Amino acid sequence: MTTDTRRTWHAICLGLAVPAMQMVAAPAMAAETLKIGAPESISGDWAPYTAAHGLRCMAELVNEAGEYQIELLVKDSKSEPQLAIALAQQMLDDEVIAVSGTPASDSLIPIGQLAAEYGAITFSAMNTQVEMFAAGLDNFVTVAVPDPHNAAATAKVAYDQGARSVVLFVSDVVGTWTRALPGWFGEVFERQGGKVLGSIEYPGFGITDWSPFISKLKAMDPAPDAIHISSINPDVGVLIRQLRAAGMSTMVLGSDGFDDVTLASVAGGAANVDGTVFFAAHGFPTEGGALASFQADCAKRGYEINGAFFGLGGDVIKLMVGAARAAGSTEPKAMLEAIYTKGPFEIVTAPSVSYDNPWHYPIKEVPVMGFKDGKPILIASTIPADVPHFKK
Repeated sequence: MTTDTRRTWHAICLGLAVPAMQMVAAPAMAAETLKIGAPESISGDWAPYTAAHGLRCMAELVNEAGEYQIELLVKDSKSEPQLAIALAQQMLDDEVIAVSGTPASDSLIPIGQLAAEYGAITFSAMNTQVEMFAAGLDNFVTVAVPDPHNAAATAKVAYDQGARSVVLFVSDVVGTWTRALPGWFGEVFERQGGKVLGSIEYPGFGITDWSPFISKLKAMDPAPDAIHISSINPDVGVLIRQLRAAGMSTMVLGSDGFDDVTLASVAGGAANVDGTVFFAAHGFPTEGGALASFQADCAKRGYEINGAFFGLGGDVIKLMVGAARAAGSTEPKAMLEAIYTKGPFEIVTAPSVSYDNPWHYPIKEVPVMGFKDGKPILIASTIPADVPHFKK
């Protein structure tokens, strides 16, 4: 009991009048808590793309601001879908209002089904697969634009940069992300005026010798201006390096898997990527912009910045807070309804994001990057108009 409280209580007990201005103020109402579970790929194949660092930093910033308190549970899924599902189950039992998984649908769909039984939200910082919007889930939200948007943005830049013919590298290793995304790129590229010369199948991740596939390219007459592949680094970096070693200056086009700070070095340096490698990603830290400011603040706090995926982690926390504020509630169903209907919401990887469409996928600007002196540069940032797959 404080001194003022004791005095007030003593005066009341003695029957003395206490002036209103001396009455002890009631304690401030405690900030509402959002308990969020994140089985994150801190190690394993997806580790370069983890959102864990951005989730943690934005949660720290929100907690300091005081309007809401984020209780964030982060555990390493080791990029293994089954482990992510098991961790998500533990977190749901621990009464989180929202839970994530590894980036792909092989964990997120079963986690979404589990979360629905608990009345919880399933979220992903970086999942882009259209499977998530066809799975019948009514509790899923992502802050990364779906693959058809990524493909459409890259196709326009590729044509603008002079590509007129392309070969598509396709695989089933990550569902539609590695197979359909290049196909969607091809659709939009041909509508721009380009030509798809064919496709080349590759088996999956972990390829260290691309020479059989490069031989197929060299045997083509005419040789393509460009190839498109939706895959991850170091695979794509090795592919670029081996293409250049084979004497091919072919443009290499890709998706968000190219957004790895080590890509240029794995590819063999600036000469191998400058002006010839382009990819759509999820954010670019323009000077003075929200993403650059967020990254700089978090870097000072000791966080590791892993490209735009760091910003996507921040987006998730900002979206959850914005949803709770818009809904006037921390109840998951009310928050999800607010996300779907009450946008746009302020985020850090783009000026804003909204979900007001029949599939409730995120609509925001898609940045397309290239390289100069071996460092990523922003080529364009737009909301694509010509988007395949999704129909109004």
